Amino acid sequence: MPGERFFNDDPIDGSAGAPDLLGRRQYARHAVGLLHQVREQSESGVLALIGPWGSGKSSVLQMAIQHLKNTVASADTSVWSVAELNPWMYSDLESLTLALFSEIRAALPDDGQWSELRRKVGAFGQAVSPLGKLTGLLGLDSSELIKLVAERVAGDTSASAAKRTAETALRQAGLPVLVVMDDLDRLAPEELLVVFKLIRLVGHLPNVYYLISFDEQTLLDVLRRTDLVGSNDQRAQEFLEKLIQVRLDLPAFRDRDIAAMTTRLLNALLDSHGMSMTPDQERRFSEAYFRHLLDRLRTPRAIKRYFGQAGATLGSLAGEVDIVDFLVVTFLRTSEPGVYRMLGRHRAELTGTSIDPALHRDSRPGEHAERWKERLRQAGVAQDNLDGVLGLLGLLFPAVRQAVGNGGDPRAAARRRGIGSQDYFDRYVVFTVPADDLPETVFEQALAQLAAGTDGDEAAQLLLRLRDDTHRIVR
Repeated sequence: MPGERFFNDDPIDGSAGAPDLLGRRQYARHAVGLLHQVREQSESGVLALIGPWGSGKSSVLQMAIQHLKNTVASADTSVWSVAELNPWMYSDLESLTLALFSEIRAALPDDGQWSELRRKVGAFGQAVSPLGKLTGLLGLDSSELIKLVAERVAGDTSASAAKRTAETALRQAGLPVLVVMDDLDRLAPEELLVVFKLIRLVGHLPNVYYLISFDEQTLLDVLRRTDLVGSNDQRAQEFLEKLIQVRLDLPAFRDRDIAAMTTRLLNALLDSHGMSMTPDQERRFSEAYFRHLLDRLRTPRAIKRYFGQAGATLGSLAGEVDIVDFLVVTFLRTSEPGVYRMLGRHRAELTGTSIDPALHRDSRPGEHAERWKERLRQAGVAQDNLDGVLGLLGLLFPAVRQAVGNGGDPRAAARRRGIGSQDYFDRYVVFTVPADDLPETVFEQALAQLAAGTDGDEAAQLLLRLRDDTHRIVR
């Protein structure tokens, strides 16, 4: 499918260049509708978009922002000003506070009638920020700094007075401002408390609303590492609930949505390399996917990352390996790197070429399977994933399939050019046809030349390999 982007992890905004393929635009509009309702009932508020990492929160935020920016003022709604603030860029409350008011000022209309409002909002930001921060962030020279000190000393320039002035101006203006903060769960514990203090106390202003996003479990884990909350799970949850007025739980990424996205990206991968699957390959991939991969690829980011990695390494291997084995190996390489590294250490056993008599003597039922599970544990596989990873190895290697008691034809891997064959194993771990191997395309052309009685480079290569690597070529 042309136009599919495997390597782009940027959020989409629903435009023609970044279309909404997951149907999240409707939920973004729902979020905007709730924002209007909150504004009708409260002069400030915090809404939280909650969902796992990689589930598309940033895309929903961008579509909500675009919807707000495209909204035309009516009798029921006002045009919102949107300020996007990245807390990662600031390490302390003072710097972040000044940045917040700078972003709010920048979001306000630049018409002359709003200049006084912008000035009063900026004055409040200055009042609550130390002079050193103002010097660094605003680039004030010495004369400007002296002037600012004098202005603070003269008259009522306290933070509380500046806040009252800003509140009055924002309330009279009646212009709603939305401050968007994404990925709060990636902040360090103390940085997260700084952001929450800013939102709850300093930035609690009339007609200023917040839309934040995070993965809830990760955020709670971060909160539990702070001195304020400690390891108390209930206290962490209560702290979060006190901050947020409205939860916006991202709709579940249903199995049918996951399967549809997987199918679309799989077809795009095959098309981009001029490939297709045979009915047997489709059956084998379906078995691998629905039995083992589906539970591990449950977010848009995980699916795109998976097929992106496959596309990055398929290249010269197209037509030289079994595509299903390649996709399963790619999953192990990216999701279970310890298992992938382990394959080389057990190559002889996996390809059925080991001469270790211990592998062939009689043993108790399940003993071989348990030995493989122990290897997987040592390779870093989580307990919940042991059976799934072992199942994938069974799909790749007849030797493992036999070990777990499901039988397996050792010749099947060779016939399909699978990793379970001693002749094709290396292709899957070096991402190309090794120099001492013979590519399938060369082999087929050589056979055609020999059958026709014509000379050719391919036939010469085949005869050379037949002499130097007789057993492999005969196989």
